[in-house]
Amino acid sequence: MKFKYGTPVEYRHNKGWINFVCDDYITICFLDEPDKSKRNGRYQSNLLVYREYWHEVRSCVDERQEEQEGETTSYFLQSRGCDLVGAAC
Repeated sequence: MKFKYGTPVEYRHNKGWINFVCDDYITICFLDEPDKSKRNGRYQSNLLVYREYWHEVRSCVDERQEEQEGETTSYFLQSRGCDLVGAAC
């Protein structure tokens, strides 16, 4: 499984979403609430999962939905809108 930010996952009966990815570990956010007392305005609790346990992480997105997310069907998205706004990309 290739991990990317925001992907809903389950790890040892804990459901959440990928919050950080690096070569050595990922973090899974299982609690995310607004909290004005925090610097970024959010309170988050994350699980840290080292690489040797990545095989236990299961995606909560079915394969068809993952394929659809990976496909770009809009010409605007494929061209990144450069031709429509006159920007040099």
